[in-house]
Amino acid sequence: MAPGSKRATATASKKLETAPYIFYKDRLGTYKNYIYDEEPHATCTSKALARAGFISTGEDAGKCPFCLKELCFDANDDPWEEHKKRGAECAFVLLGKLDETTLTVADTIKLAQTAVIMAKYEEQVKIVNGLESRASSENLYDSILKALKQKPARTTTRRAK
Repeated sequence: MAPGSKRATATASKKLETAPYIFYKDRLGTYKNYIYDEEPHATCTSKALARAGFISTGEDAGKCPFCLKELCFDANDDPWEEHKKRGAECAFVLLGKLDETTLTVADTIKLAQTAVIMAKYEEQVKIVNGLESRASSENLYDSILKALKQKPARTTTRRAK
């Protein structure tokens, strides 16, 4: 398929959707009415969180799409210092470039790859957790009891003439 075709463009768009938080403005866009933005002396603002690599996951919480570390913050926390402390192996932290204008193409590709891998990992964890909860001994016991209480379906066999 030619690179400019509709199908190739749709595939490229789908790939971009899986890693939408590479850039600061996209991470910042996840914060709406952040709890500490109105506090005059707060250091933990939505801008500071987004700059430190976090996306919004709640009133005072943020998650890094590159390491999946989710933290709750206080108004006086420094999001970058907290991220470095608790996510020392994070690709975003290891890169250490809070100013995205200094990102190279290689940096951007690395962050995109990491975000996609982590998003896929998170999907797989959800699937495994769902399977584990359905396969718990209590659920299996209930399923067996339910199956035993049902009348077996009548099967008819034809005899050969």
